[in-house]
Amino acid sequence: MLFNLKNQTITYNKKDILHSISFNIKIGEKVAILGKSGSGKSTLLKYLFSLQKNSFAYVPQDLSLVDNLSVFHNIYLARLDTYSTIYNIRNLIKPASKEIDLIKNILDDFDLSSKIFSKIYNLSGGQKQRVALVRAIFKNKDILLADEPISSLDEYLSSKTLAILNVKFKTLICSLHNVSLAINHFDRIIGLKDGKIILDKKCSLLDKEDINNLYYVCK
Repeated sequence: MLFNLKNQTITYNKKDILHSISFNIKIGEKVAILGKSGSGKSTLLKYLFSLQKNSFAYVPQDLSLVDNLSVFHNIYLARLDTYSTIYNIRNLIKPASKEIDLIKNILDDFDLSSKIFSKIYNLSGGQKQRVALVRAIFKNKDILLADEPISSLDEYLSSKTLAILNVKFKTLICSLHNVSLAINHFDRIIGLKDGKIILDKKCSLLDKEDINNLYYVCK
């Protein structure tokens, strides 16, 4: 079992955000967390990440990219702790062709290989989101927690991006506000409303009433 929460109240800045929530998530599951802004999605993902930080790749809603660094360097930072200090300094000054090729191959999946040495501040919001996801993939973990990772992408790019993430990660937990994308790309949906879980069900078992409830939680 990856996560097992029982009647858990989760706080942020000393304020209760999620109230007596219970669920479990197994390794290998693809779970979408749906809800509008303020429903507790971000707080929940931050809490889950805090439980086993070293086991996950994590993409926060603010992306945590360094604007003055290039796309390459922002992505390379994900593996700083796996390389020696000397090797890291070398790559910060003059990137090795091996690392360029590794990162460029992942960027190519997201149609961003031409931006590898562009500064982050020159990218659009959607491009920044995809760079953050490439960084998560480059971190080489089996589990991804991502907070609204496709909010700046159109429907086509959103669907393509989620399809890639499903292949790259064994376990995927993402907060979203798009019901149809959640149903099409995830195994299971957890719906949050006002800090409480109002639906937790496998996508294959959703009925019309469940889908209506999901649109309700996202309004």
